Amino acid sequence: MDGIETERLTLRPWRVDDAAEAASLFRYASDPEVGLRCGWPPHTSVEGSMDDIRNILAVENNWAITIKDDGATAETKVEADAPVGSIALKPVSHYTADVVTGNPELEARYGRYLGDEALELGYWIGRPFWGRGYMPEALRAVLEYAFGTLRVDAVWGGHYTQNPQSGRVMSKCGLHVVGESKQDYYPLIDRRYDGVYRIITADEWTSARNGARNAR
Repeated sequence: MDGIETERLTLRPWRVDDAAEAASLFRYASDPEVGLRCGWPPHTSVEGSMDDIRNILAVENNWAITIKDDGATAETKVEADAPVGSIALKPVSHYTADVVTGNPELEARYGRYLGDEALELGYWIGRPFWGRGYMPEALRAVLEYAFGTLRVDAVWGGHYTQNPQSGRVMSKCGLHVVGESKQDYYPLIDRRYDGVYRIITADEWTSARNGARNAR
């Protein structure tokens, strides 16, 4: 899996059995404000973070988010090439599928986007980097990879209603709301949340990209 470059970021594969990699992951993933918004418990040790890299993160289409020196500010300066977050393309989740298949109108319109030719986003970034535009920058690059390289038909995204910041990131990148759910259960954190589910199709991505080019 290759890396992805943006103006301020490098998205690269996770490094297995790397002490510095695990320490940087733990630094940001131990924050309860991060994991609980994504459905996983805060990390409790560097060793546990290293295990998560080995067993969860170091897979195809899952990138560590790193900030280039020329893109960092004094507040966001980190060690060179240190991961500060993660972004991934994964199979469509059952949470998304349940929303679509549970509504005949949605299933008729979006059911064709629940198979292998569609993917779903997962992402987070450390709290010191919120509100700086890093996440939309990373997300646009991954969407370009999904549609331009992987040639998928659609990309889904989901977020809790209690996490509108994630919804704004997706909206900025063209993902529009398809449906909502009530009290989805997330076993890793033993909590229930209402969910919002979004999509962008390949045609919508191409149209938005061409429109942006024509507006220049």
